[in-house]
Amino acid sequence: MIPRHPGPPVAPYRPAPGPPRPAAVPVAGLRPAVAPLVAALADHHGLDAEDLEQSVWLRACERAAAGPLPTDARSWLRSLALRECRRLTRTADRERLAAERATRPSPAPSAEAQALAERGRHALWAAVAALPGRCPALLAALADAPGLTYGELAGLLGMPRGSIGPTRSRCLSCLRTLLHGLRT
Repeated sequence: MIPRHPGPPVAPYRPAPGPPRPAAVPVAGLRPAVAPLVAALADHHGLDAEDLEQSVWLRACERAAAGPLPTDARSWLRSLALRECRRLTRTADRERLAAERATRPSPAPSAEAQALAERGRHALWAAVAALPGRCPALLAALADAPGLTYGELAGLLGMPRGSIGPTRSRCLSCLRTLLHGLRT
């Protein structure tokens, strides 16, 4: 059994005062007048009727909590239902288009793009071959097997493990300089 700590009694928790909450939302009695419109809109636009109705009532309750409702609450709720239907339809259309784009295969590159890419690869490997010392072998090993650890690279190239990182950095710096000279 855990002994109780002697001390003054602790006051019960009371939440900090905030903005007053409405006692009841006055739009709830209007549901029978708006529910058939919401169901018809959802059916016509291919939306889930429950999602649309929930969205309409959420907006209605937010508006009711913010202040007095318009004098003709029934017409206001109908226009709110139309606005929410349009908003949800736009959202659904964007989601559908994004899904179609994601599943659509990317177009094959043109012959010109392929030729330019091949020319770029050739220029890159020509610049790698022109690098000094161990750089061509190190960069080729890194490109051919990117998953190798520095220990595996060291064994493959006959280099000390601790010199792989600094050598790689120097080689990439030299390669950048060579490639920059080719562009200008």
